[in-house]
Amino acid sequence: MKVEKITANNEQYLKFELEEFKQKSNSFYLAKVKANDFLKIFTVRPAEYDLQKHTALASSFPDEKTYYDHLITEDKKRINEKDFQREPDATRISKIQKFISEEEYAFFPNTIISNCELINDLENFSLDENSNENEFFNKANKPATICFLSRVDDKCFLYVPNKPNTILVIDGQHRLEGLQKATLDIQKNYDLIIAFIIGFDRSVIAKQFYTINYEQKSVNKSLLYQLTGEFSHDLDELTFLHNTVKLLNEFTDSPFYGRVKMLGKTPKNVPQDIKDKLSISQAFLIDSSMRLISPNAIGTPMPPIFLRYYKNKSEHINIIKTIARFFDAVKKIQPDWNSPKESIISKGMGVTALLRVLNIIFPIIFVNEMHEKWENVDLLKVPDFQRFLKGLESVNFRSDGPYGKTGSGGSISKIKNDILSKLEYIGKPQDLDEFETNVRLSYLNTFNSSLANALKQIKE
Repeated sequence: MKVEKITANNEQYLKFELEEFKQKSNSFYLAKVKANDFLKIFTVRPAEYDLQKHTALASSFPDEKTYYDHLITEDKKRINEKDFQREPDATRISKIQKFISEEEYAFFPNTIISNCELINDLENFSLDENSNENEFFNKANKPATICFLSRVDDKCFLYVPNKPNTILVIDGQHRLEGLQKATLDIQKNYDLIIAFIIGFDRSVIAKQFYTINYEQKSVNKSLLYQLTGEFSHDLDELTFLHNTVKLLNEFTDSPFYGRVKMLGKTPKNVPQDIKDKLSISQAFLIDSSMRLISPNAIGTPMPPIFLRYYKNKSEHINIIKTIARFFDAVKKIQPDWNSPKESIISKGMGVTALLRVLNIIFPIIFVNEMHEKWENVDLLKVPDFQRFLKGLESVNFRSDGPYGKTGSGGSISKIKNDILSKLEYIGKPQDLDEFETNVRLSYLNTFNSSLANALKQIKE
């Protein structure tokens, strides 16, 4: 495998000789290149989240449903322009630079995994000084970073414009950043193994990034959820919940407005009062909500109460509205919601416990208030949830209270049980085992039967 520099239509290209590998009928390619050549053409663009920008966008829509529809129908061009890398770790880069510069056996035998934008599928052609007359070249005349993939005599070649930002790195950014800080002499004599995953759209590439960096390394889970949600063309559970969290975080009248640490981090250079309200991570809120729409929860004491709405895409907004109204009621009953520094109610453990309470009491609400009619969920307003949650005001959510500032699954269960034992709507049950038995006999069976019928009708 070799790389040579060629000129076509007064533009310089790197011509990579590729080795093709097939896995499950799909191809990726390996190439060898000198570090100094590759460092000139790669890009690593950190994923970013700007609450102010997204809030302005959300406020430009007349209501939540219109904005939600916008989020799930954004065109392919928007998806293709998004970024999905991590912010570089300066300490790690410094260690890599030192390793490369000082160690005698400074090997990086693992691959740099990359992607580039293609103008064509495999074609029997090549670029040279006469390629300005080639139809493929004419198509690529405007996009400055478009690449060409070709096969000639059973050999594969990739033509890459020899200019910045033509190759997008999926994995290996820290090695490259470390090499950039090494001497030019090292760069000129340092071979890199590049794996090109090309010919696929960004949703496939994002999933590759997710698998590589989540399954094999410790990477911020919120970032990974952001990437999967943003880049997926298909609406799955994770994408839906990602958009749900975005709406809850971006609408100014939402109880979660400005409360979610999108990408799992606190943004820099924002006022302290804004930082203080960032009380729950994107990943935690998504994980806590997942069972509400998961088929795996069917038949459990906490069934997927919103699965019927999730399966009917036109009713997705009902899930978001119900969650927002429920927590609006929490906010009105418990002023501590606005003081995350002193209270856990709007932090991960408090929010998760409250979602479990909603999960448990919803079948009762479904039978008694909605009269077993799914469409009646939109009739449940904030005052109704205030009535269902009367008694919540007597639960001590203070950080110096009985639950502490952080907690485990056991702490979340304790909070959930304490809330249930205070709710007047369900009779302040002190024997929760007996309460769960009564719920199962009087309400869960009815709810589950109605859910099964509703899902069957959607399939039909």
